[in-house]
Amino acid sequence: MQREITNEKNIFDASGKVCCAGWSRKPDFLFDKSLCKNRFALTERDSYLIVGDGAAVYLSVVEKGINAEVTAAIVDFNTGDQDFRTLKKYMSFGKLSMPASSKNGDVTFTDTRVGMNFSNTALNRYIRCEFVDFYKEKTLYINLELKERIDESFNIMLPSKANPKSFFLKRFVPYMSASGIVRCGGAEYNMNKDSAVAYLDWQRYSLSEKSCYHALYANTEINGKQFALCLAGGVGDTSEGSENCFFLDGEIHKFASVKALGKEERPDKPWKFTAGSSAMELTFKPSIKSGKLLCVTTGGKTLVFGELYGYIKQIDTEKLYLDAIPAHMEFSII
Repeated sequence: MQREITNEKNIFDASGKVCCAGWSRKPDFLFDKSLCKNRFALTERDSYLIVGDGAAVYLSVVEKGINAEVTAAIVDFNTGDQDFRTLKKYMSFGKLSMPASSKNGDVTFTDTRVGMNFSNTALNRYIRCEFVDFYKEKTLYINLELKERIDESFNIMLPSKANPKSFFLKRFVPYMSASGIVRCGGAEYNMNKDSAVAYLDWQRYSLSEKSCYHALYANTEINGKQFALCLAGGVGDTSEGSENCFFLDGEIHKFASVKALGKEERPDKPWKFTAGSSAMELTFKPSIKSGKLLCVTTGGKTLVFGELYGYIKQIDTEKLYLDAIPAHMEFSII
């Protein structure tokens, strides 16, 4: 059963035990880090993916227990080139001060080679980055403005069956417009607000056991309508909520259950996704450009870019046909 939360809920009780589960259309799950009893296992991750006409840019700042890391990756859709780097900062002891909410607060990672900042105002988000010797002596420069265009976001809180103090909290904010500039070495990518889209993947979790996590995302238009997709699994107790939904013109539609078939160790192979009562049948096919698989592995995560084929049909929506819709998959051990 999918339990929809419609008002604000604390995810911990006073003893630090997880006391709620489900999903929400708003960021209603209140995360008080001081109540988390597994602080050394706590991971706080803010990630953005920005896709323009010529390239995709993935950026992530993570604090894992007492350590921190920053990741940047660029995939050029025209040449197939892939530039990426993850830098770690050991013994940071929470100095990044990751925000407890995805609605506000800034994230900044700095050291001698990189300065990356995610800032969040009432209306817009801003991404600024200068990364020296990013990849093969290239310097990466990013200055982007993101604007949220829909009211709903997908929020999920998953407890653990094995440990009452373990949890997985996520907010997925799709279909933001992106404008600005990305430079990497001699390559320059201009992000146009009318064609470039971005999403935020905001995660806070503390898990007692390692899990193989997979996620399929799409963030585009179909027949002139805003469309976004999140199909993910492999972590937590999903009896009251799962990470399976799609957005159509800003409104979330949930899948009761989704079956995913594929192999994480073979990013070059397709994945198939189906939902009950013929609600969905999709195939993700990885893309190859100039003989190169559009795939990046860095920061403990593999990102594979490709296309979606198939259909989605629910009782309250028209039948959507997906034919070569841009999408990507992520694989990680968390």
